[in-house]
Amino acid sequence: MKQNKLQWYVNRLSVMGVPEITHRVFAKSKELYIVSCKKNLENYDFSLINFGKFLLEEKDLQAIAKFYNKNNDLKEKILKKANSILDHEFSFFNLNKIKAGENINWNMDYSSMKSCPVDLYNKLNYRDSHEIGDIKYIWELNRFLHFYPLIEAYTITRDNRYADEVIKQIYNWINSNTYLMGINWTSSLELAIRLISWSYAINTLSILGYKIPDIVMLELLNSIYQHAHYINHHTSSHSSANNHLIGEAAGLCISGSLYDFGPISKKWREKGLKILLKELDNQFFNDGVNKEQALAYHCFSLDFYIISFLILEKNGHKIPKKSWDKLNKIINVLMEFTDDNLNIPNIGDSDDGYVTGFISDYKENILSLFNAGVLLFNSKEYKFKAKEKLDIKNLWYFGAEAEKKYSDVKAEKPKNKSRFLMSSGYYIFNHDNIKAYFDIGNLGFLSIAAHGHADALSFCLSVNDTEFLIDPGTYAYHSKKEWRNYFKGTAAHNTVMVDNMNQSEIGGNFLWLKKANVRLESMLSNDDFEYIRAWHDGYIKQQRKVKHQREVLFEKKGYFIIIDRLYTEKKDNKYSLNWHLNENCTVKESSNCFKISNNKHEIKKYVFSTAPQKTNIINGAQDPIYGWVSRSFDIKLPTNTINSFVESDKNIMFATIIDCKNSIQSAEFKNNILKVKIDKKIKNYDLNDYLK
Repeated sequence: MKQNKLQWYVNRLSVMGVPEITHRVFAKSKELYIVSCKKNLENYDFSLINFGKFLLEEKDLQAIAKFYNKNNDLKEKILKKANSILDHEFSFFNLNKIKAGENINWNMDYSSMKSCPVDLYNKLNYRDSHEIGDIKYIWELNRFLHFYPLIEAYTITRDNRYADEVIKQIYNWINSNTYLMGINWTSSLELAIRLISWSYAINTLSILGYKIPDIVMLELLNSIYQHAHYINHHTSSHSSANNHLIGEAAGLCISGSLYDFGPISKKWREKGLKILLKELDNQFFNDGVNKEQALAYHCFSLDFYIISFLILEKNGHKIPKKSWDKLNKIINVLMEFTDDNLNIPNIGDSDDGYVTGFISDYKENILSLFNAGVLLFNSKEYKFKAKEKLDIKNLWYFGAEAEKKYSDVKAEKPKNKSRFLMSSGYYIFNHDNIKAYFDIGNLGFLSIAAHGHADALSFCLSVNDTEFLIDPGTYAYHSKKEWRNYFKGTAAHNTVMVDNMNQSEIGGNFLWLKKANVRLESMLSNDDFEYIRAWHDGYIKQQRKVKHQREVLFEKKGYFIIIDRLYTEKKDNKYSLNWHLNENCTVKESSNCFKISNNKHEIKKYVFSTAPQKTNIINGAQDPIYGWVSRSFDIKLPTNTINSFVESDKNIMFATIIDCKNSIQSAEFKNNILKVKIDKKIKNYDLNDYLK
């Protein structure tokens, strides 16, 4: 274990520049100052503070209560959740109705029942799952996202049991998590999300007339001050300045707007807003895609912006138009990735992270972000994508006027057209109910590329708004190293793996060393086809001396031809071409043809190669790991993976045909000529040259 920890530090230092190392040494010395401030903070007179404007007023909460009463299924669902929380019964990630007991242990990983030791925050290593358990389980409970069903239930019923439970838990948490003591003071992002949850709760209760005891309110304001003070001195920087920095800035903006502690609140707010405005360009490409190359974090960061900007403007702080325009672009590009059934490829890391607890899964989250776009930008296309259904989260964001404003926008189906996202490196094929994604982007953001996956040249496919070829997701973060490495590695993506190695070198759970770079070579399109060719240098950088080049030809009659060319300067190479299928798909093999069905639609896939290949359908294998999908954090399911394996000391080529409309009668490959029979005619593709 010590050797692994030492190696991680060596790897981490290797991707830092001198400015970052200097900064981190200075930050360590500053810790003494942070600790020394403890007594001063606790002696502040919190009875003197003023409050800013929350997003909602009493009329808004009355309108929200009416909405629940009109939607009885939603109402019953919320009350059921809230009643479980009254019993300290929690469900998240892989936990289903786990009972935390009368006194919640806020340092407990309830998945392993391992309790983290309580020590000064900077002496605890949250990455060490052997010592503290899975930190994700501890932090998720401490985000207090479970407060939202309680405040929803109180808004519906005015039953004091729900409000009392909020106050009891806050009071218990504060007394169990002394300032700077314990694992819940080690991540500024976690503090920021907790601040938002607490703020939603106490503002809602206060507006509805619930009297929070003075002793609790003083303790709470003290803790809010401590949270904001900590974040202010622990904002992420250099190679760690990713979505965490956006969340931290949101925490500063929101605490600085809602709680007036004097001049310090203004400093928090101004610092937070400055960071948010700057990071819109730093962390999002010009085409709107988040630079982490992880769509879950695209959504996560976007939601921080929406709630922060709304609260800032509610309190009189004008957000520049160009910043709102950038948010519109960020929502618009999310629409490009999403089919009409709200399926979105699992590109990059995903951990079921949400800013607020009004939603419970990724489809609800995407629908909610589109609806925010309707209310912010009057978008007809976003309303179509959201299935013309206003969600509850946006009522809690926009208040009583949301329903009318939403109904005034007429839905309009987006135009189906392909698009090349040049800055981020994604080509999206979109034609006649066929939607595919070709990844020609780089690994991730900043030097560590923390949330990127080794998925260069990967290809995903949705037909008739149903996924067929998928990105299998993430599954694990800090624990289960073997599984973490599989899901983020090349084997878990629809591309070619060489010598059982990843395209980029893993240096830790959130750290990449030698990184594959992708180069676009050619792109053509007309009324009949679209064509794109690119290659990556990952295996060259890792001394494998293999260049992987992929061509994708989309014939608009309804099929793709994907050519993988592997150029080598060495002998005895092992090549694996993987195609990961949606878990609801069945597959039947006949010669080189695979019939893939989801009971509603069927596609056919043909796989050929210039060298003898062994093709297998792998499902739920563990040695080695193959054939899995993860739709939620720490939950995995077996699925089918079509794996073609070749050993060769020469240049080789894989030729894959994906027939989306079952229009191909037959296909064969001989002497580098691919013959496709369609409409009773033979079409020849000479692969001795490029498909263009």
